[in-house]
Amino acid sequence: MHLRPDNLARQLRAAVLASDHEKATRLTLEYSAALQEHWMLLSACERAASPIPKQSRELLAWVRDMTLMQQALAAHHLAAVEKASRYQTARALYLRSAALETR
Repeated sequence: MHLRPDNLARQLRAAVLASDHEKATRLTLEYSAALQEHWMLLSACERAASPIPKQSRELLAWVRDMTLMQQALAAHHLAAVEKASRYQTARALYLRSAALETR
């Protein structure tokens, strides 16, 4: 069963928003294949008037931008966790040394 490009585009957006990178990769390939198949069925006049090239560029640019934004957000979260871990380690060392000094 072949899905229409617009259905695949919706699924691709949902996969990207869910950070399901494997599914997004698979859907990107399926979307490209469906577009190619659909494009080949259009006449020259239909191709000339078709919004497909613009829509597909916009979709793939959105996918790229969202992926980069999610990657930056994940890096920011990782940095915050690493910083909190360093503080916890430093605090634990301080408390341990303070306890040794009071003995």
